Amino acid sequence: MNILGHTYVALATGRDDADFLLGAVLPDLAPMAGVRLVRADLDGALGDGVRCHLRTDEAFHAHAAFRAGSAALRRAVAGRGVASGPARAVGHAGWELMLDGTLIGGEVERAFHRAMAAGGRAARAMTPEHGARWAAFLDRARSAGGLRYDEPAWVADRLHAMLARRPRLRLPDDQVGTVADVLGRHAAGVSAAAPSVLDETARLVAPPG
Repeated sequence: MNILGHTYVALATGRDDADFLLGAVLPDLAPMAGVRLVRADLDGALGDGVRCHLRTDEAFHAHAAFRAGSAALRRAVAGRGVASGPARAVGHAGWELMLDGTLIGGEVERAFHRAMAAGGRAARAMTPEHGARWAAFLDRARSAGGLRYDEPAWVADRLHAMLARRPRLRLPDDQVGTVADVLGRHAAGVSAAAPSVLDETARLVAPPG
């Protein structure tokens, strides 16, 4: 699950404070920023959010609709000539990013931006060097404009950038358009599955009672 999906589940647990929401997306944001977290310093609401993130990933990755959808996406891009490594990555991450596309423009995206506005509080769980790198990442993110996970071409570009440093998963430049086309063809299926996937994941993550 990606950042907006994690934000959705965090809100569904009944908490909307910025530190908790930040923690719920922090494990995905940290690799994007090139920083490592000092887990012992992830306390309070921030730590609660990180634990919510981990429970969410466990529940989501076992969901039958996600597994079927990501496998179908993998087969589709492989059938268009994408090698097995990047096809697996596109199937998994591509489905997650398109799921975020179903949450663009509403309360979930606004909650995510509230978390980002509080992003500086996560620096306490980083070394000083990584804290400076994190601050630079936050500055770039705040000036980058809106999220566009509902646009297949933008998602394909994101996947291309995400996989560029992974030799076995790297997506060739000339296949980005192919991936965008396949994502567009699968977007309706992701949208149809999204409500049940998100709600069932949230139900499994929410505290008892």
